[in-house]
Amino acid sequence: MSLLANAKWNSFSQFFKIGIQLVNIVYLAKLIPPAEYGLMAMALVVLNMAILLRDLGTSAAIIQRKELTNSLINTVFWLNTFMGLALAVIVVLASPVIAEIYHQPKLIPVLMLLSITFPLSSCAAAHLALLERDSKFKKISGIEISSSMVSVIVAVVLANLGYGVYSLVFQAITLNLMSAIQFWLASSWRPFLREFIKLDELKSIFGFSANLSFFNFVNYFSRNADSFIIGKFMSVFILGNYSLAYRIMLFPLQSLTFIASRSLYPVLSRSQDNNADISKTYLNCVFVILLITAPLMSGLALLSKPFVLMVFGQQWSLVGDILKCLAPTAIIQSVLSTTGSVFMAKGRTDILMKLGIIGTILQVGAFLIGVHFDIITFALLYFVANVLNAFPVMYCLLKLINSNFKDLIVKIAPVVGATIVMVVAMKFTIAHIGIDFISTFPRLISFSLFGGAIYFLSIAILSTQVRGVIKSVARKKYS
Repeated sequence: MSLLANAKWNSFSQFFKIGIQLVNIVYLAKLIPPAEYGLMAMALVVLNMAILLRDLGTSAAIIQRKELTNSLINTVFWLNTFMGLALAVIVVLASPVIAEIYHQPKLIPVLMLLSITFPLSSCAAAHLALLERDSKFKKISGIEISSSMVSVIVAVVLANLGYGVYSLVFQAITLNLMSAIQFWLASSWRPFLREFIKLDELKSIFGFSANLSFFNFVNYFSRNADSFIIGKFMSVFILGNYSLAYRIMLFPLQSLTFIASRSLYPVLSRSQDNNADISKTYLNCVFVILLITAPLMSGLALLSKPFVLMVFGQQWSLVGDILKCLAPTAIIQSVLSTTGSVFMAKGRTDILMKLGIIGTILQVGAFLIGVHFDIITFALLYFVANVLNAFPVMYCLLKLINSNFKDLIVKIAPVVGATIVMVVAMKFTIAHIGIDFISTFPRLISFSLFGGAIYFLSIAILSTQVRGVIKSVARKKYS
């Protein structure tokens, strides 16, 4: 299946999941108070480890390998399954200690219940990897959509019944349970006990998987250190506000970059020895990602205050201030999040691991400095750390695929220019009408459409690639 076909089905699944997230963020936030959200944010620091450690990078090796044996798949399956069970036991035993660190006794039952998701996700990791390797994203999207739909229904029902944070807990359990069952049914491969875990097979992927696992670990640490540090040294209320702002920021990361990375990896793995094809494909993907995320997140930064007050209410007013710093961060991360697909496809997870260490040092350093000030400074330093991290990551990636910064700059220059024009036009207008004028949904939507129109006209003028697409669509329509 081609990259466009992969992206089509991944987009279908992801946009549906965005709708689910909107229900979580908008509807459930009205039923679940900030302190309860803060509890779930603390628990998610541990839950995210399930995704990190469930396969130790072995599923990615299944997709990347040119030649795949049944023995390797079986070895990966059993390793993942035992790892998931072990993690569940560890979390249950460690939950009192973790709760004591946060000074939140209510965290103990939350962590114990969430530990169920570990074996559920790990036992289906190999089946999912096989489906992705064969680019069967139509099946995958159907599974993800149905699982998300049922899980959000469970969350909404429980939230309305007053279960608070447990509505989010059982949403996660339902999602993982339904996904695991359906991935098993969708894949024709079945595990066997005859050869079990073969050391020779593990050795053949050890270098790739070990480096990827270490990268995932440090990446997990840097991405979750903010929640841990805020929860430990600030307050649950501030963490709840930061968590909601962060989830809003993640929208482009969890949509466009997820689609791009998931669609790219199998395709790039098949052409891993052709740098010209990889360079062309990757730069085009970066262009499309920035084409959407740059104006979207820039507009959100400008309109964060009225947006938050209207959508979430006065109790979440701090979210608007935090978003002004996190929204620009999302633009950088939307590009950086796709780089892993290139390093993995080229089999250079060693470079990925080293870059992960650099990124972790920069981000955690920013968090440790920022926590001594206020949450706004904390978020601003997070943005600075991402800017600094972008340079070594992009330098190594472009060098690996025989490209350079000039190629990248030429590719994205029209998007940058059009975004600047849009921001200047919107700020000029706000300066004259006042931000308080945008106090109703019709006015917010109208002003957003105004900014979108300015951006569309600007990008159409500046980008030959966009003009070509417009002309192609116009010819098809009127031919």
